[in-house]
Amino acid sequence: MGKEKEKEGKRSVKKEKQAEPDITFYDRDLFEVPENGSPPYLKGYICKKCGQLDFPKPSMCPSCWGGDFEMVPLSRKGKLYSSAEIFIGQPGMNFPITIGYIDLPENLRIFAQLEGEGEGFTCDDEVEVMVGTIRTNRDGLPITSYKFKKVR
Repeated sequence: MGKEKEKEGKRSVKKEKQAEPDITFYDRDLFEVPENGSPPYLKGYICKKCGQLDFPKPSMCPSCWGGDFEMVPLSRKGKLYSSAEIFIGQPGMNFPITIGYIDLPENLRIFAQLEGEGEGFTCDDEVEVMVGTIRTNRDGLPITSYKFKKVR
C-alpha cells in the first residue's frame, strides 16, 4: 500500500509540472527589449578582472577564470559571415529556417536565426538584430528572442 501511494504521489507531481506554462521569451541574459520603445540589443559581458568581452555570459572568464562581469549592450548591426538553410529540426519550428554567423564590430561572432529566405542572404551583407519568433513552445505559443535581418 505504501508503494502505491508513493507512485500516486509521483504521478501527481508530473501532472503539476506539465500544467506550468512554457516559456515565451528565450533568455533575458542574452537579449534585451527595452520597455521604453528603444531598439532591442544583445547583451555582452565584460570580465571585470581582465576586460575580455563575451557573448553569451560565461560562468567564468575563459581568459583569467574571473567570475565578475559587467553587462554592456552590443552593436545592433554586423556583417553576415556565413548562412545556411535548415529543412529538418525540432518540433515547433517552421521550416525551412535560415541561420547564420554574424560578425559584430566588437570582434564577436554570433550564431542566430535570420529573418527571410536563405537565398536572400550573401556573405558580408549588413544585418541588424531584431525581435522575432524563433519557434513555438509546447503550448503552441511563440517563443520570442533575437534574430537578425538584412539592412535595407
